[in-house]
Amino acid sequence: MKMTMHEILSTLIERKYEEIKKKQQTGMFEKIFAFEANAIGQIGEAFVKEVFKAFSLPLDSNKEVIHDEYDLLSQGKKIEIKTARKGLKNDTFQFNGINPKYNYDYIILLGITANDLLYYIIDKKQDHSYKHKERKDTIRINGKEKKLVAMNPGNQANYKLTLSLKELKPIAGFAEELTKIFGGGNHD
Repeated sequence: MKMTMHEILSTLIERKYEEIKKKQQTGMFEKIFAFEANAIGQIGEAFVKEVFKAFSLPLDSNKEVIHDEYDLLSQGKKIEIKTARKGLKNDTFQFNGINPKYNYDYIILLGITANDLLYYIIDKKQDHSYKHKERKDTIRINGKEKKLVAMNPGNQANYKLTLSLKELKPIAGFAEELTKIFGGGNHD
């Protein structure tokens, strides 16, 4: 008996679904892999806000920040938050939508795997540089310069930064590092 076109397609979709499902990572954060990029970004921003509240770190406003050049404000310090999930095929995170011309002081990078959360805090004044001769922006991560790459050819507004699993820090040190940077007058 011949299969209908719908049955052929359905069989192929099921086969591919099972193939992909076997490769997927399972764990407590596995649902993040089903979300689109904006939803992941919203989760990252909400997470950082909740951590600030949980550790009584100062936020200049509880109102929603208009997403122009930064996401949070703490003691006048502007914070951009970028969240990425680990790639399915490799141990890297692609942090999208970084604009080095924007007026922020820090970028908090959050990397989510199926079972873990990692981070890195970039101090724009110390860690960002522009190489005029090469016409490229770089960010220093763990003492090494990483090039910001245009997200699309010719797009000089939005860049991406790709980091490996090893380049990010375990989340266990996140609150302590936030407290050192944003914890109040005697921590500056």
